[in-house]
Amino acid sequence: MNKPSVSISSKKKLLLPFLSAAMVMLVGALIFVLPSPLSTQMHETTAGQYQRVAITPEISVELDANTALTVTNSEPPKVEIIQGNTYFSGNSIAADSKRLEIVMGDVRFWDMGADFSLQTIKNGGSIAIAKGQLEMTIDEQTRLINAGQRVDFDNQRVIEESSVVGMDVASWRR
Repeated sequence: MNKPSVSISSKKKLLLPFLSAAMVMLVGALIFVLPSPLSTQMHETTAGQYQRVAITPEISVELDANTALTVTNSEPPKVEIIQGNTYFSGNSIAADSKRLEIVMGDVRFWDMGADFSLQTIKNGGSIAIAKGQLEMTIDEQTRLINAGQRVDFDNQRVIEESSVVGMDVASWRR
């Protein structure tokens, strides 16, 4: 019995369609494996302008005049404060324990169900908590900030701690 032989030219003819189909399947699989790209939305106010932005259905942020921040579309969102005064209100504590992250320079905050204000100051900032708690990380040191506290900081350390009453948390909101 003689087996039919396959010529080299017929193998070459099958190689291109096979490689094309393999490439299409690989790209199709990558669509499901790779995460969707992050998009960032910028919110900005000018002199005399104030704005309220809903970050999630539960969390909103108020922007004072001359304020700029960015919000990612990740879950939970990540907020970066570029300049100005902001006031966050709402509750970011969810059942799956994903918390809102806020970045100011090299300092990071994680919301633990707080209402608070953040103000940028040259090479640092100030945070004041009206209610709830916030976790703050500076230079690999983590601390908990409670309601009624104000903390002034730069990118490497805490500069000053003091107490604050409710109306002074974000006095520009009046």
